[in-house]
Amino acid sequence: MARRRKRPVTGFSFNVDSLMDIVTNIVGMLIIIGIISSLTLRTKEFVFETPMVYNTQKESIIFECRNNQIFPVSIDEDNYYLHTYAAFQEVLLPRPGVSGESISDIRKPESEFNKILKKLDPEKQFIYFIVRSDSYEVFREARKLAWEKKVEVGWTPKPKDEVILFSPYGEETKVVD
Repeated sequence: MARRRKRPVTGFSFNVDSLMDIVTNIVGMLIIIGIISSLTLRTKEFVFETPMVYNTQKESIIFECRNNQIFPVSIDEDNYYLHTYAAFQEVLLPRPGVSGESISDIRKPESEFNKILKKLDPEKQFIYFIVRSDSYEVFREARKLAWEKKVEVGWTPKPKDEVILFSPYGEETKVVD
């Protein structure tokens, strides 16, 4: 009688059925969780308030938010800005070495920002913020403080390095709710 020869083993030599069962169960559970989540989210309402912009006859008191600090632009600006003129426009450049008020500073009742807020007449004036890309935190805190004093607020985002220009042909400051 002839002896049988062993065949060479190719491929896997172990059974992967248990692994396939685990993967199938996990995928099944993820599908069930996804279905339950989508069904529960359908019954909830999400309300996002759209900012409303409107013209006003009130005088704007302008602040700039940059370097996560706040600077008064239209009150006492000579201490914070250098003035120059170009093509019928007034250009304000930040004074070197001058710092504004941080978030922790404006929270203090004796801060310059709070002093200005107390002097404002909400019937005749509103605050307008020029907000740089690095200063949204200080802007939000200042806006919150203004709203607590029932002062209306307007704002516009500006690139970090853009200078402040005032012109008779420039854009109008408006209130943003």
